[in-house]
Amino acid sequence: MNGPLSGSAALCLHGFGSTPFEMRGLAGVLEAAGCVTSAPLLPGHGTSPEDWNRTGFDHWAGAAQREYDRLAGLAERVFVCGLSMGGLLALHLGAVRRPAAIAALAAPVFLYRFYPLEMTDWRLPLLPLFRRVRPLWPTAPGGAESRRIAPWQGYEGVIALGALAGLMDGMRRVRARLGEVTAPLLALHSPGDVTVPLSSSMAIVAGVSSAVRRLELLPVAERTTSRHLLTTHRDTRPRVERLVPEFFAQCLEPAAGPADA
Repeated sequence: MNGPLSGSAALCLHGFGSTPFEMRGLAGVLEAAGCVTSAPLLPGHGTSPEDWNRTGFDHWAGAAQREYDRLAGLAERVFVCGLSMGGLLALHLGAVRRPAAIAALAAPVFLYRFYPLEMTDWRLPLLPLFRRVRPLWPTAPGGAESRRIAPWQGYEGVIALGALAGLMDGMRRVRARLGEVTAPLLALHSPGDVTVPLSSSMAIVAGVSSAVRRLELLPVAERTTSRHLLTTHRDTRPRVERLVPEFFAQCLEPAAGPADA
């Protein structure tokens, strides 16, 4: 396979409650650039909310590590990219493996904090209580216009609070190990994201030990969607599909690499 990323593999990791659908466009662009690509379905996803509720961070991280190791046996180097929870898992891989580079897209290392006060949902601190009362919590599904602007496939109308607790635990654990991440890092985020705060990506870029680290903001004007689905949103998808392969290719340039930002 020819292209600027020939000899490489790319692991593309989807988000919480989602499916590989949201990573397929980016995976296709990376494949066209010469990568062997993989966009696996993570445990508990794509089956039932009950299955989802029985999984946690160790299940998702274990699956990501196994797929990373498989790709490492097929290619000279492995790049890792992920959206949301997939970005969190990419950072985890950066701490326990040695990827050639990481692209963390709207990745959470926290969803709320008390100092400085920041909270995407006031119920999050009460999660330990709510999950005991109602493990599968009803949510409003995305509307037709929202899906038209930012296509998505995954669990609709419900959130598994046990799985959410696992995600929160994973954020805490990855946040504590950010300093162990040394791979070149590209973080992408929309300033208007209502699911994961921009300050999370800022904390990631500040916390890693990567010599090359870059934060790119992808503004979104509309207010219909969550502005979180960077890989499928009509306004951000073209930039994601340009910036990630370019960053990975620059990381292969001898004694160079992208400048910090």
